[in-house]
Amino acid sequence: MMWWGRYIGLPYEQAHCWELVRRVYAERLGVQLPAYGEVDARDLVRVAREIDRGQDRWQPVDLPAEYDGVLMRGRRGIWHVGVMTDARHVLHTERATSAVRVPLDHLSIKGRIAGFRRYVV
Repeated sequence: MMWWGRYIGLPYEQAHCWELVRRVYAERLGVQLPAYGEVDARDLVRVAREIDRGQDRWQPVDLPAEYDGVLMRGRRGIWHVGVMTDARHVLHTERATSAVRVPLDHLSIKGRIAGFRRYVV
């Protein structure tokens, strides 16, 4: 089984989008991602915006690779994050779907992708 298989189906209540990214980084890379100080991990809009601003080592990349962060838009701007499982697929979770792995051109996220960020240690 590929590494990302263990996360598929994980209920949103157990790992909202930022918590899923943090969990993958901790378990797969041994990296403890920050909760961004005063930004509560449950305040997903603020978390996504902090990543978008490149805070705390997140660097923009044009071509995504495994473990890069994916920023996604909502009605109010950047509000959702996921993690790349390879150069073409993203692992993310939402209330309606739990954790899923979809291609970047999947209808559920295609028009929502705002950019990719790489965490630099």
